[in-house]
Amino acid sequence: MNAVEQVAARLLRARRDGQRQSTEGLRLDSEAQAYEVQARVAAAMGWFARAPARAWKLGGAPGGLVSAAGVPADAVHTSGWQIPPGHCHCVGIEGEVFARLSRDLDEHTDLASAYAAIDTWMCGIELCDTRWVDGDRADPLLRLADQQLNRGLIVGEAVSLASRPHWFAQTVQLTVDGESVASGIGSHPFTDPLSSLPWLARHAAASGNPLRAGDLIATGSWTGIHWVPVGARVEVVFAGLGAVQVLT
Repeated sequence: MNAVEQVAARLLRARRDGQRQSTEGLRLDSEAQAYEVQARVAAAMGWFARAPARAWKLGGAPGGLVSAAGVPADAVHTSGWQIPPGHCHCVGIEGEVFARLSRDLDEHTDLASAYAAIDTWMCGIELCDTRWVDGDRADPLLRLADQQLNRGLIVGEAVSLASRPHWFAQTVQLTVDGESVASGIGSHPFTDPLSSLPWLARHAAASGNPLRAGDLIATGSWTGIHWVPVGARVEVVFAGLGAVQVLT
């Protein structure tokens, strides 16, 4: 097997057997290979057999790897969802702002047209997990191949805004069982959570699944990732955008 096949085989074993896999002996040389692994795993799992991805994880930081992963429809949940036993190897939580598109976006998208395409905003939680042993410290390309640690999205109530938010002043608070574990002001890595949406539009178009009206975009973490225990009540609050909860 070549490198892409080896990485895909181990990730599929992790998903089917419920056991994390070692990254020993694995290496990917490019982002293109990591996205090929994503596509192979998605095809083998049947995630997009009936319809292409309509939800997207968008991540990255200035000076680093900008990343994306399609999210299966059955991995998108409403606020208050309870994670079933055994659903995750571990429970990682990121507080995010989600956006819903009202129009299609193509490879010519710029930031202005990205904003013009936003229908509604939502508080969101990205549920993170890793199929690798010590996956949060694995090589970045192996994390990207593993859906960039995505396990699902929990979506709060939709909000329509009359004007573009002042992201530098946006506050967020993440609580676990009522205790604050993270808070910030203007704490998105790019400050503006839509900064990478034009990149995602190009990436999605190049992959043959361009962004379309109705797509849900998870725009990146404001809180960093926090690993929380099973049995906890997690809440993320963005001032002016509402709140979202998940039960671990």
